[in-house]
Amino acid sequence: MNKRSLILTAVAVLAILVFAVPMACGDSGSISRSDIQQIVQSELANNPAPVDQGGSREQVEQIVRETMAEETDSASMGAAVSVPRKSTPEDYTRHFVNKAIDMYESEGLDATLAYYNTRESMDGPWYVFIFDADDNIIAHAADPSLVIGPASNAIGPNGFPAGEAVAAAADEDGEWFAYTYPNPATGAIETKHSWMVRHDGLLFGSGWYERGPRKSDPPAYTQSFVKQAVNLYDAVGLEDTLAYYNRTESVDGQWYIFIIDENDTMLAHAANPDLVNRPASYAVGPNGYPAGEAVTAVADEDGAWFSYTFPNPATGGAETKHSWMARHDGLTFGSGWYERGPSKSDAPAYTKSFVQQALNLYDALGLDAAMEYYGSQESVDGQWYVFIVDENGYTIAHPNPMFVGRDPSLRIDADGYFYGDDLMSATETGRWVDYVLVNPETGDDRQKHTWAVLHDGYIFASGWYE
Repeated sequence: MNKRSLILTAVAVLAILVFAVPMACGDSGSISRSDIQQIVQSELANNPAPVDQGGSREQVEQIVRETMAEETDSASMGAAVSVPRKSTPEDYTRHFVNKAIDMYESEGLDATLAYYNTRESMDGPWYVFIFDADDNIIAHAADPSLVIGPASNAIGPNGFPAGEAVAAAADEDGEWFAYTYPNPATGAIETKHSWMVRHDGLLFGSGWYERGPRKSDPPAYTQSFVKQAVNLYDAVGLEDTLAYYNRTESVDGQWYIFIIDENDTMLAHAANPDLVNRPASYAVGPNGYPAGEAVTAVADEDGAWFSYTFPNPATGGAETKHSWMARHDGLTFGSGWYERGPSKSDAPAYTKSFVQQALNLYDALGLDAAMEYYGSQESVDGQWYVFIVDENGYTIAHPNPMFVGRDPSLRIDADGYFYGDDLMSATETGRWVDYVLVNPETGDDRQKHTWAVLHDGYIFASGWYE
């Protein structure tokens, strides 16, 4: 059944159902054929699964009946505004919570708890949770085991303190809080958006779910992971946030949160507790690469990526880490995902990666820091090292001091070939320059393949020998 046929069928079915509904509300509660078509089109647009799966008449009738139930309920209560659609989950969630508050006001606490602790009170993924004045859970139909326990017993994946955060975020005007939590309608761990209202000393809340990014999409998952850390901080404050993210329980495979304060001190790092309360500069990658300093420098309020090699806690190996950092309230919140970069057995790819990491460092910390690091022996990785050349051809950074400031005209290889022109003709996309030099590891003459990239007026280069 195509979508047009489905809509026409739905209109016809809904028209029949409209006339079957008792006219308890008089003409003012009736729905026109135009209204019917708009309702069905809206529902189908926001619930495309039946169409994609072939859409049966029974599925159409289910959509229609739910719509009629909402309209009839709204009209019978004399509501000035119709019940929000589930296709606008934020509005529907607020309505769902308000209904619970209205019941409390009209029927009292005992009746309200009796109802909202039953499965009948649940509407798909929607259920109402209620906390008392001491933030003990007194209603939770989706997980009765939580009832009569403290809010801290409601935890998400990796021990995330969802209940505590919800209790801390709620106020009399209502607040949203987003986190990952089991969806009772699907059984899956999804992103939950909870709306909480403090009323008469109690907390009334409910939430809607959406399928958040999966680990198969690591950039999006990383950003979501960092956002949840920021949300937790906003809800419970710094002390409780650090307490959670300094526990190994908070580590999710290769993902963990690091938090750095405005003085560049590491406040949280569950993967390496030795870094906590030390300067960010203590976080170094292989060959002393100043990862911590670069990460701190790159972060801003809009968020930024920075790639470098760093130990992967899930594998124990040094891999390419892509970190997402966001500054919030003077703090830097970050996390990252790893991928296995090129190995030294693939010398051309490894060389390009080595140079790219130098460009990243320059972009993060500037020329002076790049010159300082790549002018040190610590930066040398076997036969790989980076040298930096200025616009006049002079070498301004090299781990061997005797080459720094050398006259460009002396770039002649062991065979008498002047390779300086080739080096200086490097472009922003990079080029290979081949020449013969003494291999620093073996002491004999070998051909060197150098990858040179023009970046911001400087040439960054490294190479391998054969």
